Amino acid sequence: MKYYIITPAKNEEKFIEQTLKSVIAQTIKPRNWIIVDDGSSDNTATIVREYASRFDFIYLIKKQSDGEQRSGGSKVIRAFNVGYDMIRDEHFDFIVKLDADLTLPCNYFEQVIKCFKSNPKVGLCGGYCVLDEKGKLIPESYTQDHVRGAFKAYRRECFNAIGGLKEIWSWDGIDESAIAFHGWELKVLPLAVVHHRPTSKEYNMFKFSYKTGREMYKERVEFASLLVISLVYCFRRPVLIGSLLFLFGYVVSFFKQENKVIDKDLGDFIKNYRFKKITDKFRVFQRL
Repeated sequence: MKYYIITPAKNEEKFIEQTLKSVIAQTIKPRNWIIVDDGSSDNTATIVREYASRFDFIYLIKKQSDGEQRSGGSKVIRAFNVGYDMIRDEHFDFIVKLDADLTLPCNYFEQVIKCFKSNPKVGLCGGYCVLDEKGKLIPESYTQDHVRGAFKAYRRECFNAIGGLKEIWSWDGIDESAIAFHGWELKVLPLAVVHHRPTSKEYNMFKFSYKTGREMYKERVEFASLLVISLVYCFRRPVLIGSLLFLFGYVVSFFKQENKVIDKDLGDFIKNYRFKKITDKFRVFQRL
């Protein structure tokens, strides 16, 4: 199977060389790997350029940054789509959105290919994150119904069915709902990927909670569902303040009547899907 990788990167000089080395070491290499430098002010582009001069499947694209800092997914997907525009008309079997702060096992894409070949219903797959804490690999929390946005591999037909990746805050989640909506499946593979920067470490959690609440309204989440989700925030950092900012953000979007970012049919599907997940977990709790 032929595959392409697209990596949005900004100020990743500390980690990107490890990512470069781990992709170069793959047992099955990509047809092309497009790394989009999103306005880095450090040596990210210099490091990538040096590897691109030695490996003909690596390409560097320089994107003019809009100055937006790490703040959820819309900026990342804008950079991803700049890379995707280069290969939009190329033939490939699957496409990978890969972050620039990872170390992959050398057989990572070999196993991804096996997964796609063994089950034609799988439209998205990927491994799981581990953190290297003083030489000990500690898994980050994950579930079997979510592939991390850091290393998502999409079958071409599935990617086309969902209309590619949306340049919105919560693209990493909306894509999986759209996949289910169109009848595809996802699979988390038993492949440990070292994540050199813990998830959301770069985000200001107060701003993140408020922004997420605003985006929930634009994603057609009903207020009753929002209250359930806000309970989850109560168990995250910063505990109560994060939950209140999350709710406040939603209310602000409601009174501003901000434009929706997904259509009604998908919004209704997501509502029913989330409700089913909540009731399923409640039934499991009752049986304990």
